[in-house]
Amino acid sequence: MLACALTGCTSIAAAQVYECTNAAGIKQFAQFCPPGTVQQRQVSKGSEAAGEAGRTAPTNAGAGPKSVELQGAEFKQRTLERQEADSIAEELKLRAEESARNCEEARTQLQAVEGGQRMMRFDPATGERVNYGDAERSDEAERQRKAISVWCK
Repeated sequence: MLACALTGCTSIAAAQVYECTNAAGIKQFAQFCPPGTVQQRQVSKGSEAAGEAGRTAPTNAGAGPKSVELQGAEFKQRTLERQEADSIAEELKLRAEESARNCEEARTQLQAVEGGQRMMRFDPATGERVNYGDAERSDEAERQRKAISVWCK
């Protein structure tokens, strides 16, 4: 009698138990998940399923592995996404370098204007060199301050 009782207990202990979640979010524990289960997770395992502890399986767990074509398409999609992310990162890096370069140039120009260096420009109508006056010097200083506020963040 004791042998019969122990035999019955071992078969129950070896059974696989799944935590099944349906679309409404209600969880049940069963040996097999019913149809319409959104997610299933193995809670206890039998002796032949020892390597699959804690694995989450979709409802179509009996469908088998993904096809080669599907795996290839997913790989191409991941590759494209990685390439797009890399190109965006490279573009952001180039913009940051350009911003730093423009910031440095604006600061250098402002130092030159405020330092009293002789500044000149070419007159577009005649092509002659024209030295900056006081008004042009203050306008140039203000323009460089605005450039600094834009480029040097």
